[in-house]
Amino acid sequence: MENFDELKHQTGGKPKYQLSGANVFVSPGGFHYIDHLDPVEEIQPEIDGSGLTDEEIAYIETSLQSNPERIENQVRAVLRYGGIAGKRVLDIGCGGGLFLSMMKEAGAKCIGIELSDTRAYYAKTWHGLEIVKRPIEDEYWRAYRGAFDMATLWDVIEHVNYPLATLRAAAETLKPGGILLIDTPCRDAFYHRFGEFTYKISGGKYPTFLNAMYSAKPFGHKQIFSLAEMRSALEAAGLEVVELRRFHELSFPYSFYLKKLVKSDFLVKLLLPFVRLFFLVFPIRNKMLAVGRSRR
Repeated sequence: MENFDELKHQTGGKPKYQLSGANVFVSPGGFHYIDHLDPVEEIQPEIDGSGLTDEEIAYIETSLQSNPERIENQVRAVLRYGGIAGKRVLDIGCGGGLFLSMMKEAGAKCIGIELSDTRAYYAKTWHGLEIVKRPIEDEYWRAYRGAFDMATLWDVIEHVNYPLATLRAAAETLKPGGILLIDTPCRDAFYHRFGEFTYKISGGKYPTFLNAMYSAKPFGHKQIFSLAEMRSALEAAGLEVVELRRFHELSFPYSFYLKKLVKSDFLVKLLLPFVRLFFLVFPIRNKMLAVGRSRR
């Protein structure tokens, strides 16, 4: 098994994919990652809500949390592994807190981790959640070793600097038999493979979906896992893999992705009905759900 975190320290040579927003390197074993790390160690734990503008609230509500199917999928995944009432749940990268608020309403005892000031403040004030602005790898979380029945990483593992360290730290917070649930884009899926194909045949001029899948912007997508890599990572974190599969889901509305691809509001409006019809007929399984159980 490759050490995915160690690869981040060994980046050298020419990237395999030179994209508009990132350089993507590929390890000898096939792991895809970019040469950018966020300065997480500089983040202060105090939550500053002064930047929560009307525009940011609109983004949280109409983009970040605008796909009800996504939240429903997450809740259904949780319910497959038992009830919610009375459970202690840690949502790592909780965003605006919508999923965690549903857990709270169902009777769970919840804590969220969110490193964005505006999203942390929104989740804390709009949903009345307990939010901690410290990364899961921080020493702060050692006091929570074995404290949670469930931890979740919804669309998070692709954003972190060192995914193995994140998974190990998350696993440490679980009670014996506790469950870690992850969803994330899947490299064994049409979008990534089509992006690689168009990049290759165009000599790098048309990466199509790859431009939307990797980004060196703050907290952008730093790595996209394959199913086999995710299995290896969960096992390296000391977890038993109890579910690992691909499924269809888009984190944002279709218009969000169209805008990234065509960069024209007119074309977005023109193409949107056809895109909706396409996914109704062909629900491409672009993401993976991974569930690991603590062996401790």
